[in-house]
Amino acid sequence: MINVEVWPAILAGLIAGAVMEGPVYLQKALGLRVKQNIFRTWGNLFGLRGGSGYLVGMLFHEVLAAAIAIGYAVFFRLIGVDGALWLWGLIGALIHYTLAGPVVKIIPSIDPETGAVGRQGFAYKNYGALDVATSFVGHLSFGLLTGIFYGLFHSGGGTSLAF
Repeated sequence: MINVEVWPAILAGLIAGAVMEGPVYLQKALGLRVKQNIFRTWGNLFGLRGGSGYLVGMLFHEVLAAAIAIGYAVFFRLIGVDGALWLWGLIGALIHYTLAGPVVKIIPSIDPETGAVGRQGFAYKNYGALDVATSFVGHLSFGLLTGIFYGLFHSGGGTSLAF
């Protein structure tokens, strides 16, 4: 069983949090109709729009990702994990996604096409299947990367802990 180490968890969360939004922006760059934009949504929560809202939203997302990664570290400790953190990270991601779905429903997101606020639905279901799948893949990538990087950065870790 591994001890909880905060700094490795924070670093893992920062990396995973930055990467998890990649599928959203890749699809947007390819011209696909993905409507979600969590950075804009978090900025909106702070009453900011435009560039400043986007920047604040991105920073808030990173802080949240670091905090959630600490939660993953605690989860790993509670269940007595001593290896294969990539797999336990994926299992944690399923829990994370399940908890994030209702959060997405209640936070006031701005629909990029209509300007309507708060209509994205549970896990983006009102935005369509592509948004739901993209959110799911993003959460899976977060869990996978958090598990791997936490294992690599942990003082008792390395590849044997991560994989």
